[in-house]
Amino acid sequence: MTIDSLIIEDELPNARRLEKLLNESAYPVQIVGRLQTVKEAVIWLKSNPAPSLIFMDIRLSDGLSFEIYKNVELQAPVIFTTAYDEYALQAFKVNSVDYLLKPIDKEALEQSLHKFSMQQRKPDYEAMIQLFGQIQSKQIIYRSRFLITFRDQLISVAVEDIAYFGSSFRTTFLVTHKGEKHYISQTLEELEKEINPSLFFRITRQYLVCNTAVCKIHVFFNGKLKVELLPPAEEEVVLSRDKSIAFKEWLDR
Repeated sequence: MTIDSLIIEDELPNARRLEKLLNESAYPVQIVGRLQTVKEAVIWLKSNPAPSLIFMDIRLSDGLSFEIYKNVELQAPVIFTTAYDEYALQAFKVNSVDYLLKPIDKEALEQSLHKFSMQQRKPDYEAMIQLFGQIQSKQIIYRSRFLITFRDQLISVAVEDIAYFGSSFRTTFLVTHKGEKHYISQTLEELEKEINPSLFFRITRQYLVCNTAVCKIHVFFNGKLKVELLPPAEEEVVLSRDKSIAFKEWLDR
C-alpha cells in the first residue's frame, strides 16, 4: 500500500532532503504535498483527503505547528522533525509520538517508516496539546558571549559584537565587527546550536554569519550567490543554489 505523505517544513533545504530520502526509501512513499506554514497546512488539510502520514516540523515560520491541531482534527499519524533537546524528545516518547532529529539521516527515516507500518497510530489530541504547551513554555536560551584566551589574558566577546564565525584547517575562529579575529574551541556545527538562528546563518561549510555582516550580494549563474562580508572574509564566499534559496528566505524574515 502506498504511503501518501504530507511534508510540513518551512526550511526548503530540509524539506528537499526529506523528500529525496522518502523517494529513495524502501517503502512505497508518495509525496502528496509540501507546505511551509501553519496557515498553509490548515487550508490544505481542510481541503484535501487525509494523507497516510504527516512529517511535521515543530517550529514553522508563522508559529509552532501545534496551532494546526487547534484548527484541524488530524486523521493521520505524525512523525515530527525536530532539532529540540532531550527534554522534548523524552516528551515525544512518553506520548508515543515518533520523531526524527535534524539533520535527518536515511537509517533513522527508515526506522520511523517501519514503526509507522507496524503501528499506524493516530494522534492523541489531548497528549499533543499538552506536549506542545510544554515545548512552548520552555524558554530557549542562546549564548550571549564567548570567553576568549588572548595571549596571557581572558577577553569576553559579546555575540552582538561578532560579525561571523569561520572554519579553516580544522580550527574555528570568530571575527568581530571591528575586524578582530579570535580562535575558539567550538565547531561551526556546535555553534549553530548555541547561536540565535534569527541572527546567524550557515551560508557555507566554512562560514556562519550575522545578518548585519552581509555587505553585498551578487547573483551568480545557476541560482548561486556571491556574498561580500564586512569585515571582508579571507576567501570568496559563494553559496550553492539550495543554500542561496534558504539564505534569501532567512534575510527576508
